Amino acid sequence: MPTIRQLAGLFLLTLPAAAQSPEKPPPWWGVQDDVTVSLHWNFDTGLPGAPDFAVVPAWYNPAVTAWSGLFSLTWMPTLAGHTGVIGLVGNGSSQSRSLSLTVDNDPHLNWIKIFWFQFDAYKTASGDLKRQIEQQLAKYGRAIVSETSRSLGGGWDRVTIQAQLVPQPDDEEIDWTFLESAFGTVAIDDLFVNSRCVKPGPDEDGDAMGKVEGAQVPLTVQVGNPNCQAVAVTEPTQTTTQPTYWIAARGLSASSPQLLYRMNAAGAVIAAPISLPTTSLQAPTGPTDLAVETEALPGGLLHQTVYALVDRRSSGGSVEILAFDADTGTAGPTLQLLGFPPIAPAQFGLAFDASGEIGNGTFWVSDPNPANPRAYEFSRSAATPGLLLDSRVIPSGCVGLGYDETLGNFYGFSSTPRGTPNGVVQVNGFEWSGYDFELTGVEFCGDLTIPNPSGPRGGIARGFEVYRPQQGPTSQLHMVTVVDVNGTQFLRELAGPFAFGHSQLGRCGMAGGPPFLGSTSFAVKLSGVPNSVLALVHLGFSNTSYLGLPLPADLSLAGLAESYLSVSPDVPSPLLTPAAPGTFVLPVAIPNSATLGYAEVFFQWLVLDSQVPGFIALTQAGKTVLYP
Repeated sequence: MPTIRQLAGLFLLTLPAAAQSPEKPPPWWGVQDDVTVSLHWNFDTGLPGAPDFAVVPAWYNPAVTAWSGLFSLTWMPTLAGHTGVIGLVGNGSSQSRSLSLTVDNDPHLNWIKIFWFQFDAYKTASGDLKRQIEQQLAKYGRAIVSETSRSLGGGWDRVTIQAQLVPQPDDEEIDWTFLESAFGTVAIDDLFVNSRCVKPGPDEDGDAMGKVEGAQVPLTVQVGNPNCQAVAVTEPTQTTTQPTYWIAARGLSASSPQLLYRMNAAGAVIAAPISLPTTSLQAPTGPTDLAVETEALPGGLLHQTVYALVDRRSSGGSVEILAFDADTGTAGPTLQLLGFPPIAPAQFGLAFDASGEIGNGTFWVSDPNPANPRAYEFSRSAATPGLLLDSRVIPSGCVGLGYDETLGNFYGFSSTPRGTPNGVVQVNGFEWSGYDFELTGVEFCGDLTIPNPSGPRGGIARGFEVYRPQQGPTSQLHMVTVVDVNGTQFLRELAGPFAFGHSQLGRCGMAGGPPFLGSTSFAVKLSGVPNSVLALVHLGFSNTSYLGLPLPADLSLAGLAESYLSVSPDVPSPLLTPAAPGTFVLPVAIPNSATLGYAEVFFQWLVLDSQVPGFIALTQAGKTVLYP
């Protein structure tokens, strides 16, 4: 049965026309803002012109979005179960037809375009269909291009292509080539196009995922409270020059107010604590997690709101989200989650998704219950405040939750014990996609160097947040953790994410859990390269230089346009064949040597690909520490 979220999305999409919803779309599909374009052509009534569905910014010029080559193709009212398609019908001779679509955009100097499109493709044995984002080196480079497809039956496949275009162009073009050598048919149907402009520099380089950054902050000592359990980070304001770290804690006694503390990165308290309207008698689990909403204001200014989740059901209330102005600390409206499911109180995680509910913004709450670990999405719209929209299965034990709005990934921080070659760990991190809520395979740990003689090394997970600085030249992902060690809580900041770099092809990931010393299950994975027939991966020990050459290095002068060397190619693997269509996997056995603990390692693939000029390309890279 469809969820309320799915039904609401389908209803909204049908308002301007009988538009369908794409499969596993970007989280920002259909969002009305100044940086997002969502278009759909269904081809139902003839050769396409204007899109059948469009949600676009004010700057969008429909005259720029235009087709080329349409009249060399044929519109067909039906084909193999599909209504309204365009394509090439064979006549017994060898034929080739080209089709292009230009999509209007608004250029942002040195920003990055996240570009996504999906369509259904049909071909018979004598035909072929080639597709690509047009190479326009004078305008942009194509980076992290990945393609997936799945069979729909009846000769149809659903093709999805994602990419980043660097820098953000003023327009982009999709090209198709229809090839038919006999009496078959090659066709496409239901084209969805989505683009979004994001701040410059997300994850072009940076420290390895899991690297400890900044000072180890003993929260219990710094604030004088042994009940700290959640964290959020806000930008510098008119009164501060550094980020503010918000710490949520239960009260010092059962009847005293629960608290929000504010400190700088070094752990110094910078303002008086904020008393919440709850006590531990009213909300025994306390403020279980925090989240931040960021709004852009005119003149490049930001306004941020900090949200705290409290569960007052045991005292006759509801699960509530409290709001506080990040500049002043002033309390805002409280959102009651009246649609909250009948689950037991726990340390629930909280994340805010600005794209949720078609741009209204939604809250996700994680339940760490190992018997039924789920994330629940709630509305905050005026029409349905607190309504349960959706729920998804997530890893167990996620007491902290974060959402990376830039790339659409969720992160969970789990206290569920995990066995490793060197003992149990209870500070385990997971990444899953906001497109389809499937785990990406990327996993990480908290700071395992925090001593804990009587328990698991690194302590036990309490709180978690991810953020990207909105002010400044770049927007590197940061992960902030709160862990408990025998009643003392520590704050640590970690680098992220795993995938990085702007080379042309594929998405670099991992499989088999984090790279623990002694692990025999960890593997490096490349996906989204259906035209690659061979690949090898380089293990490197630096992503800043190689033999005196600064990294990343543009290899276009070496004949590899749109390829960047992001990793020192220190140790190459053997040549590999695909483990599955479009996917390569290399298991990496990690020596169990203490001297390697927290060593930074980097990975980048080289592929032999039939669709790349010169047939050779470098891929997106990956970076991680080795965990002791």
